Amino acid sequence: MVGLKPSTRFDASKHLAYVPPESRITMKELALEDVGISPIAVTAPFPLFSREGVTELRRDILSKEVLDKYTVSSYLAAFQGREFTKNVAPFVHDAWTSPEVIAAVSEAAGIDLVPIMDLELGHTNFQLGEKGKAGIAETSVEPNPPELGIAVNDLVKYQEMADKEDGTSKDNVVTWHYDSYPFVCVLMLSDVSQMIGGETALQCGDGRIVKARGPGLGYCVVMQGRHVKHTALRSYNTGERITMVTSFRAKDPLVRDASVLSTIHPITKRNRINYQWTLYRMKLLAERFTAMANQLEAQKASFGELDDEDGQGGSEVVNVPKTQKWLEEQIEYLSTTGEQLMM
Repeated sequence: MVGLKPSTRFDASKHLAYVPPESRITMKELALEDVGISPIAVTAPFPLFSREGVTELRRDILSKEVLDKYTVSSYLAAFQGREFTKNVAPFVHDAWTSPEVIAAVSEAAGIDLVPIMDLELGHTNFQLGEKGKAGIAETSVEPNPPELGIAVNDLVKYQEMADKEDGTSKDNVVTWHYDSYPFVCVLMLSDVSQMIGGETALQCGDGRIVKARGPGLGYCVVMQGRHVKHTALRSYNTGERITMVTSFRAKDPLVRDASVLSTIHPITKRNRINYQWTLYRMKLLAERFTAMANQLEAQKASFGELDDEDGQGGSEVVNVPKTQKWLEEQIEYLSTTGEQLMM
């Protein structure tokens, strides 16, 4: 927590450094073209935050209050920071809810997105060093390069070990999993210029494993993690590795939302998740029904005022089979909402 001072307000002109990704891996390339809500599986790393922006994000997540009250361990990762409220991590909240950041992430994903819930803004994974959890409290808010002094022979050895990583190691930063939410933006908050390995491994629909290059300081990748099974591979020759993950769903309420809470329950406070989960789902359903009602009214109006002049009921507005199928999908969505609540 070296160098802490009160959190500042997010300013896109100073804290944002967005440049669109140069390339993307598609769902089709992963043999997953029949699933998901976008043709994009994962982007190449691209710059999102400036060094000053990264420093302010680190300032929030390395504060004593966050480390004391908002950190957890789980089967997925040894040490995580999450659920920090806006008054505890104001810069994190301002940044990830800013129109500029949301627009950048949406462009990279190939679909308009919005953050899923407040409690998922800025979820942080810490790769523990030799000092374990205690060492995190000594971490500087400045993303300084590691002083490693590794011999050339060791670097060659590390590269050989990294090349062999295929996701089966117990030392992965997180285990193989699907995310709970449609899209994630994974931001690197550490100077990993000397890091070897640390890629994201993706499992293809035909069983192949594809490695996606990890981001550098201030860079991120955007991934359709709900529909692509993945893991973060072990990294070598790095003093720290802090990544920040913010989850998103489609902005359009009519786009399928396959969110669940299977990986969230073990690391989340019951009352907080039950409230935010139920609230976002109810609002989304309200938007869906409003949108469908508007479509029905527009369809009816398109037939003109004289459509029912003969008194026989006019043209068909409601396609019964399609409407029944859509309503069944909403019932399923509502059922999932209840099933995923924490008891």
